[in-house]
Amino acid sequence: NLCKYSPRQEVLRDAMKFASSSRILGDYLEFGVAKGASFSAAYHLARRTGIENPSNGLPTMHFYAFDSFKGLPEITETDEDEDHIFRQGDFAYSKHEFVETLLTDRVDLAKVTIVPGWYKDVLNDVTREELSLTLAAVIFIDCDLYTSTVCVLDFIAAYVQDGTVLIFDDWYSFRGNPNRGQQRAYREFLTNHPEYHSAPFSRFGFHGHSFILSINAHRQE
Repeated sequence: NLCKYSPRQEVLRDAMKFASSSRILGDYLEFGVAKGASFSAAYHLARRTGIENPSNGLPTMHFYAFDSFKGLPEITETDEDEDHIFRQGDFAYSKHEFVETLLTDRVDLAKVTIVPGWYKDVLNDVTREELSLTLAAVIFIDCDLYTSTVCVLDFIAAYVQDGTVLIFDDWYSFRGNPNRGQQRAYREFLTNHPEYHSAPFSRFGFHGHSFILSINAHRQE
């Protein structure tokens, strides 16, 4: 029962509304689920906006959670910062704590797939073959670091469709430096994938930004 939306909830609400109204059929992926607050909100907001409602005639959304459940990985030189904001092991919550949050918030666990492990170890073709995932409607990326975000973007490239919403929770980390963190990772992703066009969707809070990806005509052909 959300009487007042947080910035994260607001962008998730808008993303789900956009996906529902645009009939973007696909699943929800979240990378860096921590204790599960944003993930739980995404589930309920999807239901409220209609995209997760069997009565609307659309295939229902499945929800995928990716996390090491051990906090941040070792901080490499690329992600070191003078303020020491990020440290290895930060934001560590167990899989059990995550599931407990979902149960408390009445999330249907039959609609949830949890993929535990370090991104460098699990975001690969083996995992792709194990999942029933085909297309993504909304993707929430909350993994803080450049190196982690690169792994995520490489993995999700196979699931992006015309209209997929990408939400970056840590867009303005590293003092907002465009050559660091998620901003750098996303710029490189778009360079490596010229078939995608990125349009700004919604900024949220002091830390986040989101985008809508569309597919250039030459790929559609």
